[in-house]
Amino acid sequence: MSSTEKIVSRHATSDGIVVWSRCACGRLRMTLIPYDPSPCGQERRLTAGGRCPECG
Repeated sequence: MSSTEKIVSRHATSDGIVVWSRCACGRLRMTLIPYDPSPCGQERRLTAGGRCPECG
């Protein structure tokens, strides 16, 4: 998450942590951070509503 984004909500689900954020231009974005680690040990994230070109 970039410094131009503000967290709107963060809550636990059965699959992981869901974070809703809004960038400076107003675009809403959802990120799911799963509880289960990836097989290679790296953090996995699923994001919907990508970054806008103006805000980075």
